[in-house]
Amino acid sequence: MSVSTEAPPEGLSSKEEVELKDPRREAIWTRLVLPLALPVVSALAAILWILNISRAFLAGSKTTALIIVVIVTVAIMVGAAVMSATPRMRTSSKLLFVAFAFVLVVAAGFVSLGPSEGGEEAGGGGFVPPTGPAVATLEVDALPTLKFQADTFESKVGINEINYVSEGGTHTLVFAEPEFAGFELEVPPSDKGKIDLKAGSYTIFCSIPGHRAAGMEATLTIK
Repeated sequence: MSVSTEAPPEGLSSKEEVELKDPRREAIWTRLVLPLALPVVSALAAILWILNISRAFLAGSKTTALIIVVIVTVAIMVGAAVMSATPRMRTSSKLLFVAFAFVLVVAAGFVSLGPSEGGEEAGGGGFVPPTGPAVATLEVDALPTLKFQADTFESKVGINEINYVSEGGTHTLVFAEPEFAGFELEVPPSDKGKIDLKAGSYTIFCSIPGHRAAGMEATLTIK
């Protein structure tokens, strides 16, 4: 009676060796689980990548967000190169790398969520509309081209009533000045609100992410 002293293939644990010897289990995994799971996982990964990386790029004015995008991209490229150079890498190691890539992408999106959205959303503060009649009425049109009908507006000192009219698309109108945080008009269909303005120049813009960067911003001069 002879005893086999043949060692298992290098790089395989005893547990993995047993799993490889189970053809039924391997067939279920390769013919049923993988064909169904791969398309779903690939679609989810693509959606996740687009959403989170777009968040980071919307915050392009913030250096931190751009650094995060670079780090994520380089990390994924390096990981892909390592996987290509080591075709015999264990499945568990590949899964760990994919999970790590998901974490990086999600982290990039959430970290840059503040700069990409919060920096433009000037509304949401404790603004209290003034009482009394308006001394002037100002109409601002929101165009479907992500612009107002003019780059500059003029009005009088005192309580102004702003009529916000939609010419296409969903838009908001807020002031960049912190003392007017909370004043927000939204269209469609149309909206209006009163605001007490002193002499000077003010910046109005659409707070929907990406709209201000596209040119939906104007200067309001009060005389």
